Amino acid sequence: MIPSIPAIPTIPGLAMALLLTTATVCGLLALIVVAERIIRTALAHREEKRRDRVRPHILTIVDGDTPATLPRRDRAALSRLVADTASQVRGEDREALTQWLIGQQFHRAHLRRMKSPFALTRARALDRFAPMAEHAPRSIERMLGDRDLRVRSLAAQVAGRSGMAALVPELLRRTEGTRVIPARIISMAVLRAAPSSIAEFGDTVTDSNHRVRALALDLAGQLNLVDARRAIEAGLDSPSADVRMASVRSIQRLGSPLSLAALERMETQSPEELFHTEVVIHELTVG
Repeated sequence: MIPSIPAIPTIPGLAMALLLTTATVCGLLALIVVAERIIRTALAHREEKRRDRVRPHILTIVDGDTPATLPRRDRAALSRLVADTASQVRGEDREALTQWLIGQQFHRAHLRRMKSPFALTRARALDRFAPMAEHAPRSIERMLGDRDLRVRSLAAQVAGRSGMAALVPELLRRTEGTRVIPARIISMAVLRAAPSSIAEFGDTVTDSNHRVRALALDLAGQLNLVDARRAIEAGLDSPSADVRMASVRSIQRLGSPLSLAALERMETQSPEELFHTEVVIHELTVG
């Protein structure tokens, strides 16, 4: 016979008190969440109204004039709006907006925040700093080696959007090492930076790392850099299949019959290489 378990004595009203306490806590948490949303909505609405109020001053800045004196918060809102606008325009308009931001010392605060121990703070500061990136290439280069992958990737995108061709070698080398950046992001950044000469690739077209060299040669072809022909042809003799195939693709993109001799001398090491090489030779021969 199984002995019966004695009932646990309860304190009268304790269960009801716990229930009421739980309900009160849940109610307070719900009120806090609702209040937080209301406050955020109100702040966002106030910020939007402030941005609408200062928006006409952008045309004043673009025209090279000085906007009227504004209250501190309005001036801060104008600075943020100018930074956003500068990221979307080019030429003289961008230069005028950027120079105004520099005159407001807008860049100094964000340069400091880019050294923050928190990745989110660094990323936000880098994004705000983007319109002025070309004036501080060393800072962007440093961010390419950031310990956080998302920050490094954002720095690569900023370098590309800003047309910082001088950072192309550093970008390409970030495909390898301890703090890598995905090759697709590097490729897009280099294509957007649009270097006009193979000289801006530095020595990456002869780099001892095959992945770096292959990507450099591939992008040189995509950018249609005619002066890269010699470097691309040299890649046909590489012991790396990736480098050789990158060279074949780039020769095909350049479409120069001057590369026929190099292709015909190439010692293909797989059926795939042989097939692609013969296709390109045929294209260059037929024209």
